[in-house]
Amino acid sequence: MQALIRLFIDIALHRKGPQDVPSSGAVLGLALLAYLGIGAAVLWPSARGMPILAGQLLTDLLLVLLIFGGLLAALGRGARVPQTLAALFGTGALLSAAALPFVWMAARSVSDGAPVAGMEMAALLSTLALFMLLLASLLVTGHILRHALGWSYPAGVLAAVVYFSVSVAVFRKLFPVA
Repeated sequence: MQALIRLFIDIALHRKGPQDVPSSGAVLGLALLAYLGIGAAVLWPSARGMPILAGQLLTDLLLVLLIFGGLLAALGRGARVPQTLAALFGTGALLSAAALPFVWMAARSVSDGAPVAGMEMAALLSTLALFMLLLASLLVTGHILRHALGWSYPAGVLAAVVYFSVSVAVFRKLFPVA
């Protein structure tokens, strides 16, 4: 397990790529479980009940599978799907774990949508940290896509930005904020 975590850290640091992930259903399954479990913890503070949380996790999973799996298949690189998805899920779990304290700090700093007195600095710092982690996530996804698709790094990052934009649009449509 430590070797797998180290591998995902190396991918996140751009030292390795998805081609270095073992093409194994067990590795993909472990990465997926970590991604969903940590993703649930990240979404929990803003979730409006378990059914919504489950729907958000399922929607996220379907978007990753359809967009990235579909892109690889359409470009004739379907054999790379398990390794690419494992790399995306594993690094996504790591970055989400890094975001977790900031998500919870941000959740504590607001009440009914308004800042809690005395928590303004915590809200600002957590927002800044989450923004930096979002940028890191886009760069890591771009790195993974560069290797999986045989594209340039800027093209991989652009694809990550497009995916993020589509994801945000889908989530806003399916799970509007009250």
